[in-house]
Amino acid sequence: MPTETSFPASVQAPLRLRGDWGGANLLRASGWLTQWVWDQTPDHRLSVIETGRGQGDNLCAAGTGAVDVAWATPASFARLAREGRGPFVGRALSDLVALGVFPHRDAMIPVVRADTGFTSLADVAASDAPLRVSLGVNDPDGFMGFGADIVLAAGGVDLDRIVRNGGTVTRHEQPFDAVADLREGRADVMVSEAIMTPDWQALAREQQVQFLSLGESEVAALKEAWGLGVIEVPAGYFPNAEYPVVALDYSDWICVTTTELDNETATLLARAFVENTAEFERGYRHLPVDYSPLRYPIDFRDAEHLTIPLHPAAERVYRAASRAVDKDVRTE
Repeated sequence: MPTETSFPASVQAPLRLRGDWGGANLLRASGWLTQWVWDQTPDHRLSVIETGRGQGDNLCAAGTGAVDVAWATPASFARLAREGRGPFVGRALSDLVALGVFPHRDAMIPVVRADTGFTSLADVAASDAPLRVSLGVNDPDGFMGFGADIVLAAGGVDLDRIVRNGGTVTRHEQPFDAVADLREGRADVMVSEAIMTPDWQALAREQQVQFLSLGESEVAALKEAWGLGVIEVPAGYFPNAEYPVVALDYSDWICVTTTELDNETATLLARAFVENTAEFERGYRHLPVDYSPLRYPIDFRDAEHLTIPLHPAAERVYRAASRAVDKDVRTE
């Protein structure tokens, strides 16, 4: 006999989620959600977690119904998916909505060897040298490549011209491989993310490099072309870099689904972002917050600033929770 629960039969199928490659943060976030679902459902609803890249592939998997829930980063690129722009031309995910977001402060930063003499992207663009450039993969699902490419384009850097001048463009799936190319002498120019990781600290300590800050025209170009913003990395964040760096904002992990997800499940998942984030934070609090992949504490109200709508059921959960917080503040 099936176990009787307070949930409709449509909610009893295993919940399908997609994280990242298998050893990084988005798979961990998926596991956190599945534990919550198991604990909170009377019959311990099962879940299935797929590996993914945590980029455009995950947004597409959720947006097309291949999975119920997916995580992706950066959060701002989800708007491009809904609008069918950039990597999503011809495959707009108009029903894509958010369930929540985790704070993650990151940037897509161009870095060059100091002996190139470059101090700006304009210098790179003007150079006739056979430069070796290392970037992320730029297939339709590769956000790291797309992000790097639009940063370079905003500065007038033409990768085809670099190749015509005898240079090379190397593409990597993982951000750390691009960093390693510059650190180990295989590249002159690198654009990558995951700046809070030890790889970036080691690069700045072990090599003489210049972090290229975006100028006003480059910031304006990113805003006009893509509606994307920038972030300022403070002076001293990297060893030997005593100057601030303005870069493409590559922040936050967004949890997405579609409007087809039933209200019961969406409500349950949104409650995790309100009631259970301390459980997830515990795995990161041993790290200094500025150098942690997760910026703690997590505040569910950050979802108010997402560039795509919330699932209606999640929005109701957050609205009620916000009212409760406001009431508690007023009574203190």
